[in-house]
Amino acid sequence: MGGGYTDVTRGGRRRSFAALRVWTVFLAPGCAAAWLAACGSGDNSTQEETPSPAISMIVVNQMPIPAPCMGASLTFFEGTTPVDIAYQSKKTVQVSQLFGVYQIGFQVNGWYWRTCSSPGNCPNPKNCQNPDNAGQVAVQIAANCSSATLVQNFSEFTCDSLVPNASQAVSVTLQKPSPCTVVVAPTSTMLTPTDQCCSCSSCTGGEIPAGQVPHCQ
Repeated sequence: MGGGYTDVTRGGRRRSFAALRVWTVFLAPGCAAAWLAACGSGDNSTQEETPSPAISMIVVNQMPIPAPCMGASLTFFEGTTPVDIAYQSKKTVQVSQLFGVYQIGFQVNGWYWRTCSSPGNCPNPKNCQNPDNAGQVAVQIAANCSSATLVQNFSEFTCDSLVPNASQAVSVTLQKPSPCTVVVAPTSTMLTPTDQCCSCSSCTGGEIPAGQVPHCQ
């Protein structure tokens, strides 16, 4: 993740232009909806489609932030706008349409090390932020909010496929279609934060596992 950031002790979030760029590509409400029709095509003869209106979705957050991390446990991304949701609270987010489906990306806050390809071997050829928040997940809802599902392993637009992955740690269920309400909750697979929830700028010495190299963007 790159660009300016705010480093909050024990598990605040480090947001940056790279993280927001991921979800801009994934969720940008204006251009994304008409991307296939005209955006960036240079073909003025192609008629742009009018973007479908966003859906208001209430998120009920039952996902705790792993101790000793602190702060809001979830952050959803409305295009480039982050929306923090504290544990055991709820908040409305706007879900835009992309490639014919309504979906919005989110992350589990706290600090987590990259996935290693083998014990002690944790390559980072693209210099991704490490440790980082856990992402690669999104909520997808039907146009009438009759269903809600978790999109797992969404790595196409992340820094790489080894960034911390929350796919197995969270669940998404539809609470009710009107008003559109979904519940994000933990599974039996728990995320393991860094020692003392240290960040890329504060992990030192024995807090750094073998093979991991802290990197801030």
